[in-house]
Amino acid sequence: MLHPKNIYMDSILNKVNKLDKARESFNSLGNIYPGDSSVGITSESIEGVTCYWFTPGHFDDNRIIIYLHGGSFVLGSIQSHKPMVSHFASAFFAKILFVDYALAPERPFPNGVNDVLKVYRRLIRKYPNAKISIIGDSAGGGLCVSFINRAIKEKLQLPASIIFISPFIYLQCNSESHKTRKNRDPILTTGMLLEYANYYVASNGDEADPGELNFTSFPPLFILVGSNEILFDDSVTFYGKIKPLQPDTKMKEYTNQNHVWLLADIKSESSKTALADMKEFIIKTTGH
Repeated sequence: MLHPKNIYMDSILNKVNKLDKARESFNSLGNIYPGDSSVGITSESIEGVTCYWFTPGHFDDNRIIIYLHGGSFVLGSIQSHKPMVSHFASAFFAKILFVDYALAPERPFPNGVNDVLKVYRRLIRKYPNAKISIIGDSAGGGLCVSFINRAIKEKLQLPASIIFISPFIYLQCNSESHKTRKNRDPILTTGMLLEYANYYVASNGDEADPGELNFTSFPPLFILVGSNEILFDDSVTFYGKIKPLQPDTKMKEYTNQNHVWLLADIKSESSKTALADMKEFIIKTTGH
């Protein structure tokens, strides 16, 4: 008879084998267009977490952006996001720290949140005067919600601003947009999101679902979302939750755009507009 621990490990291995092709396919998003060649990329281990610094030719020493990638808590890496993040660094004149946080199912909640916390604690110690912003796309947005909740509980200095691009926050996937926009979304399916969310939540229940967390305060927040997304209501609902707590909260819908559209084409008019909108928000909230 197999030991329960061995059964659990076999289950994890089967999930990982199933996900190998999905991860390889997701990483190929990084081959759609070239990165900005003027941006240098270096790796650094911070508290045991692999991170990557994106450094443009010109940047503000007092501004740091942390980037949390998407991939439904299961997919995504420096390979999938490197070109897009390099263009962000160049456009924002800011150093960006890409955090290669723990992924499910090998390392479910709270491992990814813990990784972000470890990196953030180190940054605020090393750069006490820096204005730190966080950008998260898709699951990176949900991860950031959980991070802010933990940071508030630990009474840490909060980031100067938060930006979400097409955030995945409500892991039960039961909002109306999952039904009303399913024929408009060429990228996501509710079934896939639920499967991956279950890998992430594991046995942790509501504690792992960022949509179940409550707040009495929140940093300045800007949410960008495409009109074609089944996750559209994640943005609408979270905006409505945070706006009464934080007056400097805004949400913008980008017409006829898909989930994290900047990954598909950084030079489209909608992507250029989004870059300009994000830059304006970062400058406003960091005071530079």
